Amino acid sequence: MLVSLSLTILVGFFFLIGMIIPKFFKKKDKLILISTGLSFVIMLFLIVFDLVPEIDEILDPLNNYKNIILIIIFVSLGISSLRLLDCFIPEHNHNHQENETNIKEHNEHFFHIGIITAISLTIHNILEGISIYISGLNSIESGLIMAITVGLHNLPLGIEISASMSGSERKKSAKILIACILIFSSCLGALILYIFQTEFNHLLEGILLSLTLGMIIYISLFELFHEIRENITKKEIKIGILIGVLIGFLMFFI
Repeated sequence: MLVSLSLTILVGFFFLIGMIIPKFFKKKDKLILISTGLSFVIMLFLIVFDLVPEIDEILDPLNNYKNIILIIIFVSLGISSLRLLDCFIPEHNHNHQENETNIKEHNEHFFHIGIITAISLTIHNILEGISIYISGLNSIESGLIMAITVGLHNLPLGIEISASMSGSERKKSAKILIACILIFSSCLGALILYIFQTEFNHLLEGILLSLTLGMIIYISLFELFHEIRENITKKEIKIGILIGVLIGFLMFFI
């Protein structure tokens, strides 16, 4: 059990590595654009090849039509919850001009993207941590493979979150808190199962996955895609998209 639990901690270290990488780049504005393109593509892969198939497997909507309504409700709730969160995060504006005030505002906008990405991925990581823990109980080898696979797609997302928040003037303590929650989120669900020796309800898992799917859709379409469209002529965005496609194929097809 302890070995299986340690596998979920391994997943968190991939996030940690991803968050450290931007510290070694001087031109963070270019890194942010690269990570935005990269993260957008990775999230699309996450939606199509991870979340949707997993929800389909758990809730089986084609054979249980009531679950279709359940999925629609909680995907919509995931989208609307982040839309509502927009109202409580200040200095969030997509339109920025090249002057000192608006550059600061632009940095705060990326900080906003970093926060909502961290919130949605925390829920997602809790569920994946549970899956890794259960897989590890059945077979340490399969649990390790799953942990590495999940960790690899956490790596670019960690880069995106860290790079997005790096230009903000917010207190370091807030950034560290967000990082810690994200890094240890994979361990949280598994730790609950380990302590209470209980099973995770499949219906609840499907609901939380649907909620996460809605959040990821919102981030991809209403945040990252907007930034890509605004900066599509810049080579950094194109480089990020290309890297994202390559990593996506490596993660989900090899």
